[in-house]
Amino acid sequence: MITLFKQYFRAQRSGLLIWAGFNGFMGWALAATAKPMETASALGNFMTRIMERLPENLRALLGIAPGMSPIDNLIQAKLGFWMAVALPVYGCLLAVAAVSREIDRGTADFLLALPVDRKQVLVARWEVMAVNLAVVVLTTWAALSGGLVMSGVAGNFRGYFWMIAQAGFVGLAIGSLAMLGAMWAPDYERAMKWSLAAVGVLFSIDLSMKMASMSRLARSFNPFSYFDTLEPLRRSGPMWTDAAALIAVSLAALWAALRVFQSKQIEA
Repeated sequence: MITLFKQYFRAQRSGLLIWAGFNGFMGWALAATAKPMETASALGNFMTRIMERLPENLRALLGIAPGMSPIDNLIQAKLGFWMAVALPVYGCLLAVAAVSREIDRGTADFLLALPVDRKQVLVARWEVMAVNLAVVVLTTWAALSGGLVMSGVAGNFRGYFWMIAQAGFVGLAIGSLAMLGAMWAPDYERAMKWSLAAVGVLFSIDLSMKMASMSRLARSFNPFSYFDTLEPLRRSGPMWTDAAALIAVSLAALWAALRVFQSKQIEA
C-alpha cells in the first residue's frame, strides 16, 4: 500500500507543486493588499445602506458582511469563494486520473497485474488525493498568514485556516464522487469534462438557492451547501458537523467506487 501511495504521489508531484504554488501565491498577494483595509472603510454610508438590503450570501460574495472586519470581509470574499471552487476542481483532476487515465494510456493492465488487490490500488490513489488537497490547504493558509504578518496586519488566522480547510473537505467529497462517476465514463477526456461541468453546475445551483434564501435542508443534497465562508471566521474554529457530513460522503463514495472497481472490466 505504501509503495502504491508513493508511486502515485510521485506521478502527481508536478501538479501538486503547480496548484500549491499558485494558490499560495494568491494567498500571499491577497495579504499584501490587506493593509489599506485596516484604515479604509470598504463602502460609504450610502452604499452600505443599499448593500444591507441584499441577501446575506450575496453581501458575503461581494465582501460585505455586517459585524466582520474589513480584512476578514476581503479574505472571505476573494479567497474563500475561490478555494471553494479550486479545491473541488483539483480533487476531480486527481480522482478521474486515478483510473481513467491509466486506461487511456494503456498502462492499466500492467498496474492491475501487480501482486496487489484492486482495492489497494484505488485506496492508495484516494489517499494521494486527500493528502494533496491537504497540502494545498496548508500552503495557501501559510502563505496568507505569512503575508499578513509581514504586512503588519492582525488577522483571524484560526478562522482563515478553517475556512480554507472546509473548502478542502468539499474538494475531497466532490473528488470522491468524481472517482465513483469515472468508473462508468468511456474515456479520460469525457470523464474530466463531466466532472468539471458537475463542479460548475453544483456550485451555481447552491449559490442560486442561497440567493433565493432557500433552507439548508433543501440544499443538503449539494456538497457545496456544507461550505460557508463566514461561519468559520465568526467562530474562529471548525464547522464540525458540516466537515463530518462531507467526510461521510467521501467515504461512502470511495466504498461504492471500490465495489464497482472490483468488478470493472478493464480494456486496454
